[in-house]
Amino acid sequence: MTAAPATKAAIQRAIAAAQAAGLVITAVVIGRDGSVRIEASHPESLDHPPDAVQPLRPKQWATR
Repeated sequence: MTAAPATKAAIQRAIAAAQAAGLVITAVVIGRDGSVRIEASHPESLDHPPDAVQPLRPKQWATR
C-alpha cells in the first residue's frame, strides 16, 4: 500500500501557517509518505530578548 502524496493545498496550508507564526521559511521538504516539513530560521526579533523584560528579582511589598 502506497502513501498518499502531498497535495498542493496541504503544502500551501503549511507555508501559510509558518508565515503566520512569523517564521522565515528556508526550505519546504516533501516526504515520500506525504508529509510536509517546513524548515525555518528564527527571525531576528527572536534572537534577542525584548526590551520590556522585567529583571529577575523578588517583587517589593507596597509601602503604606
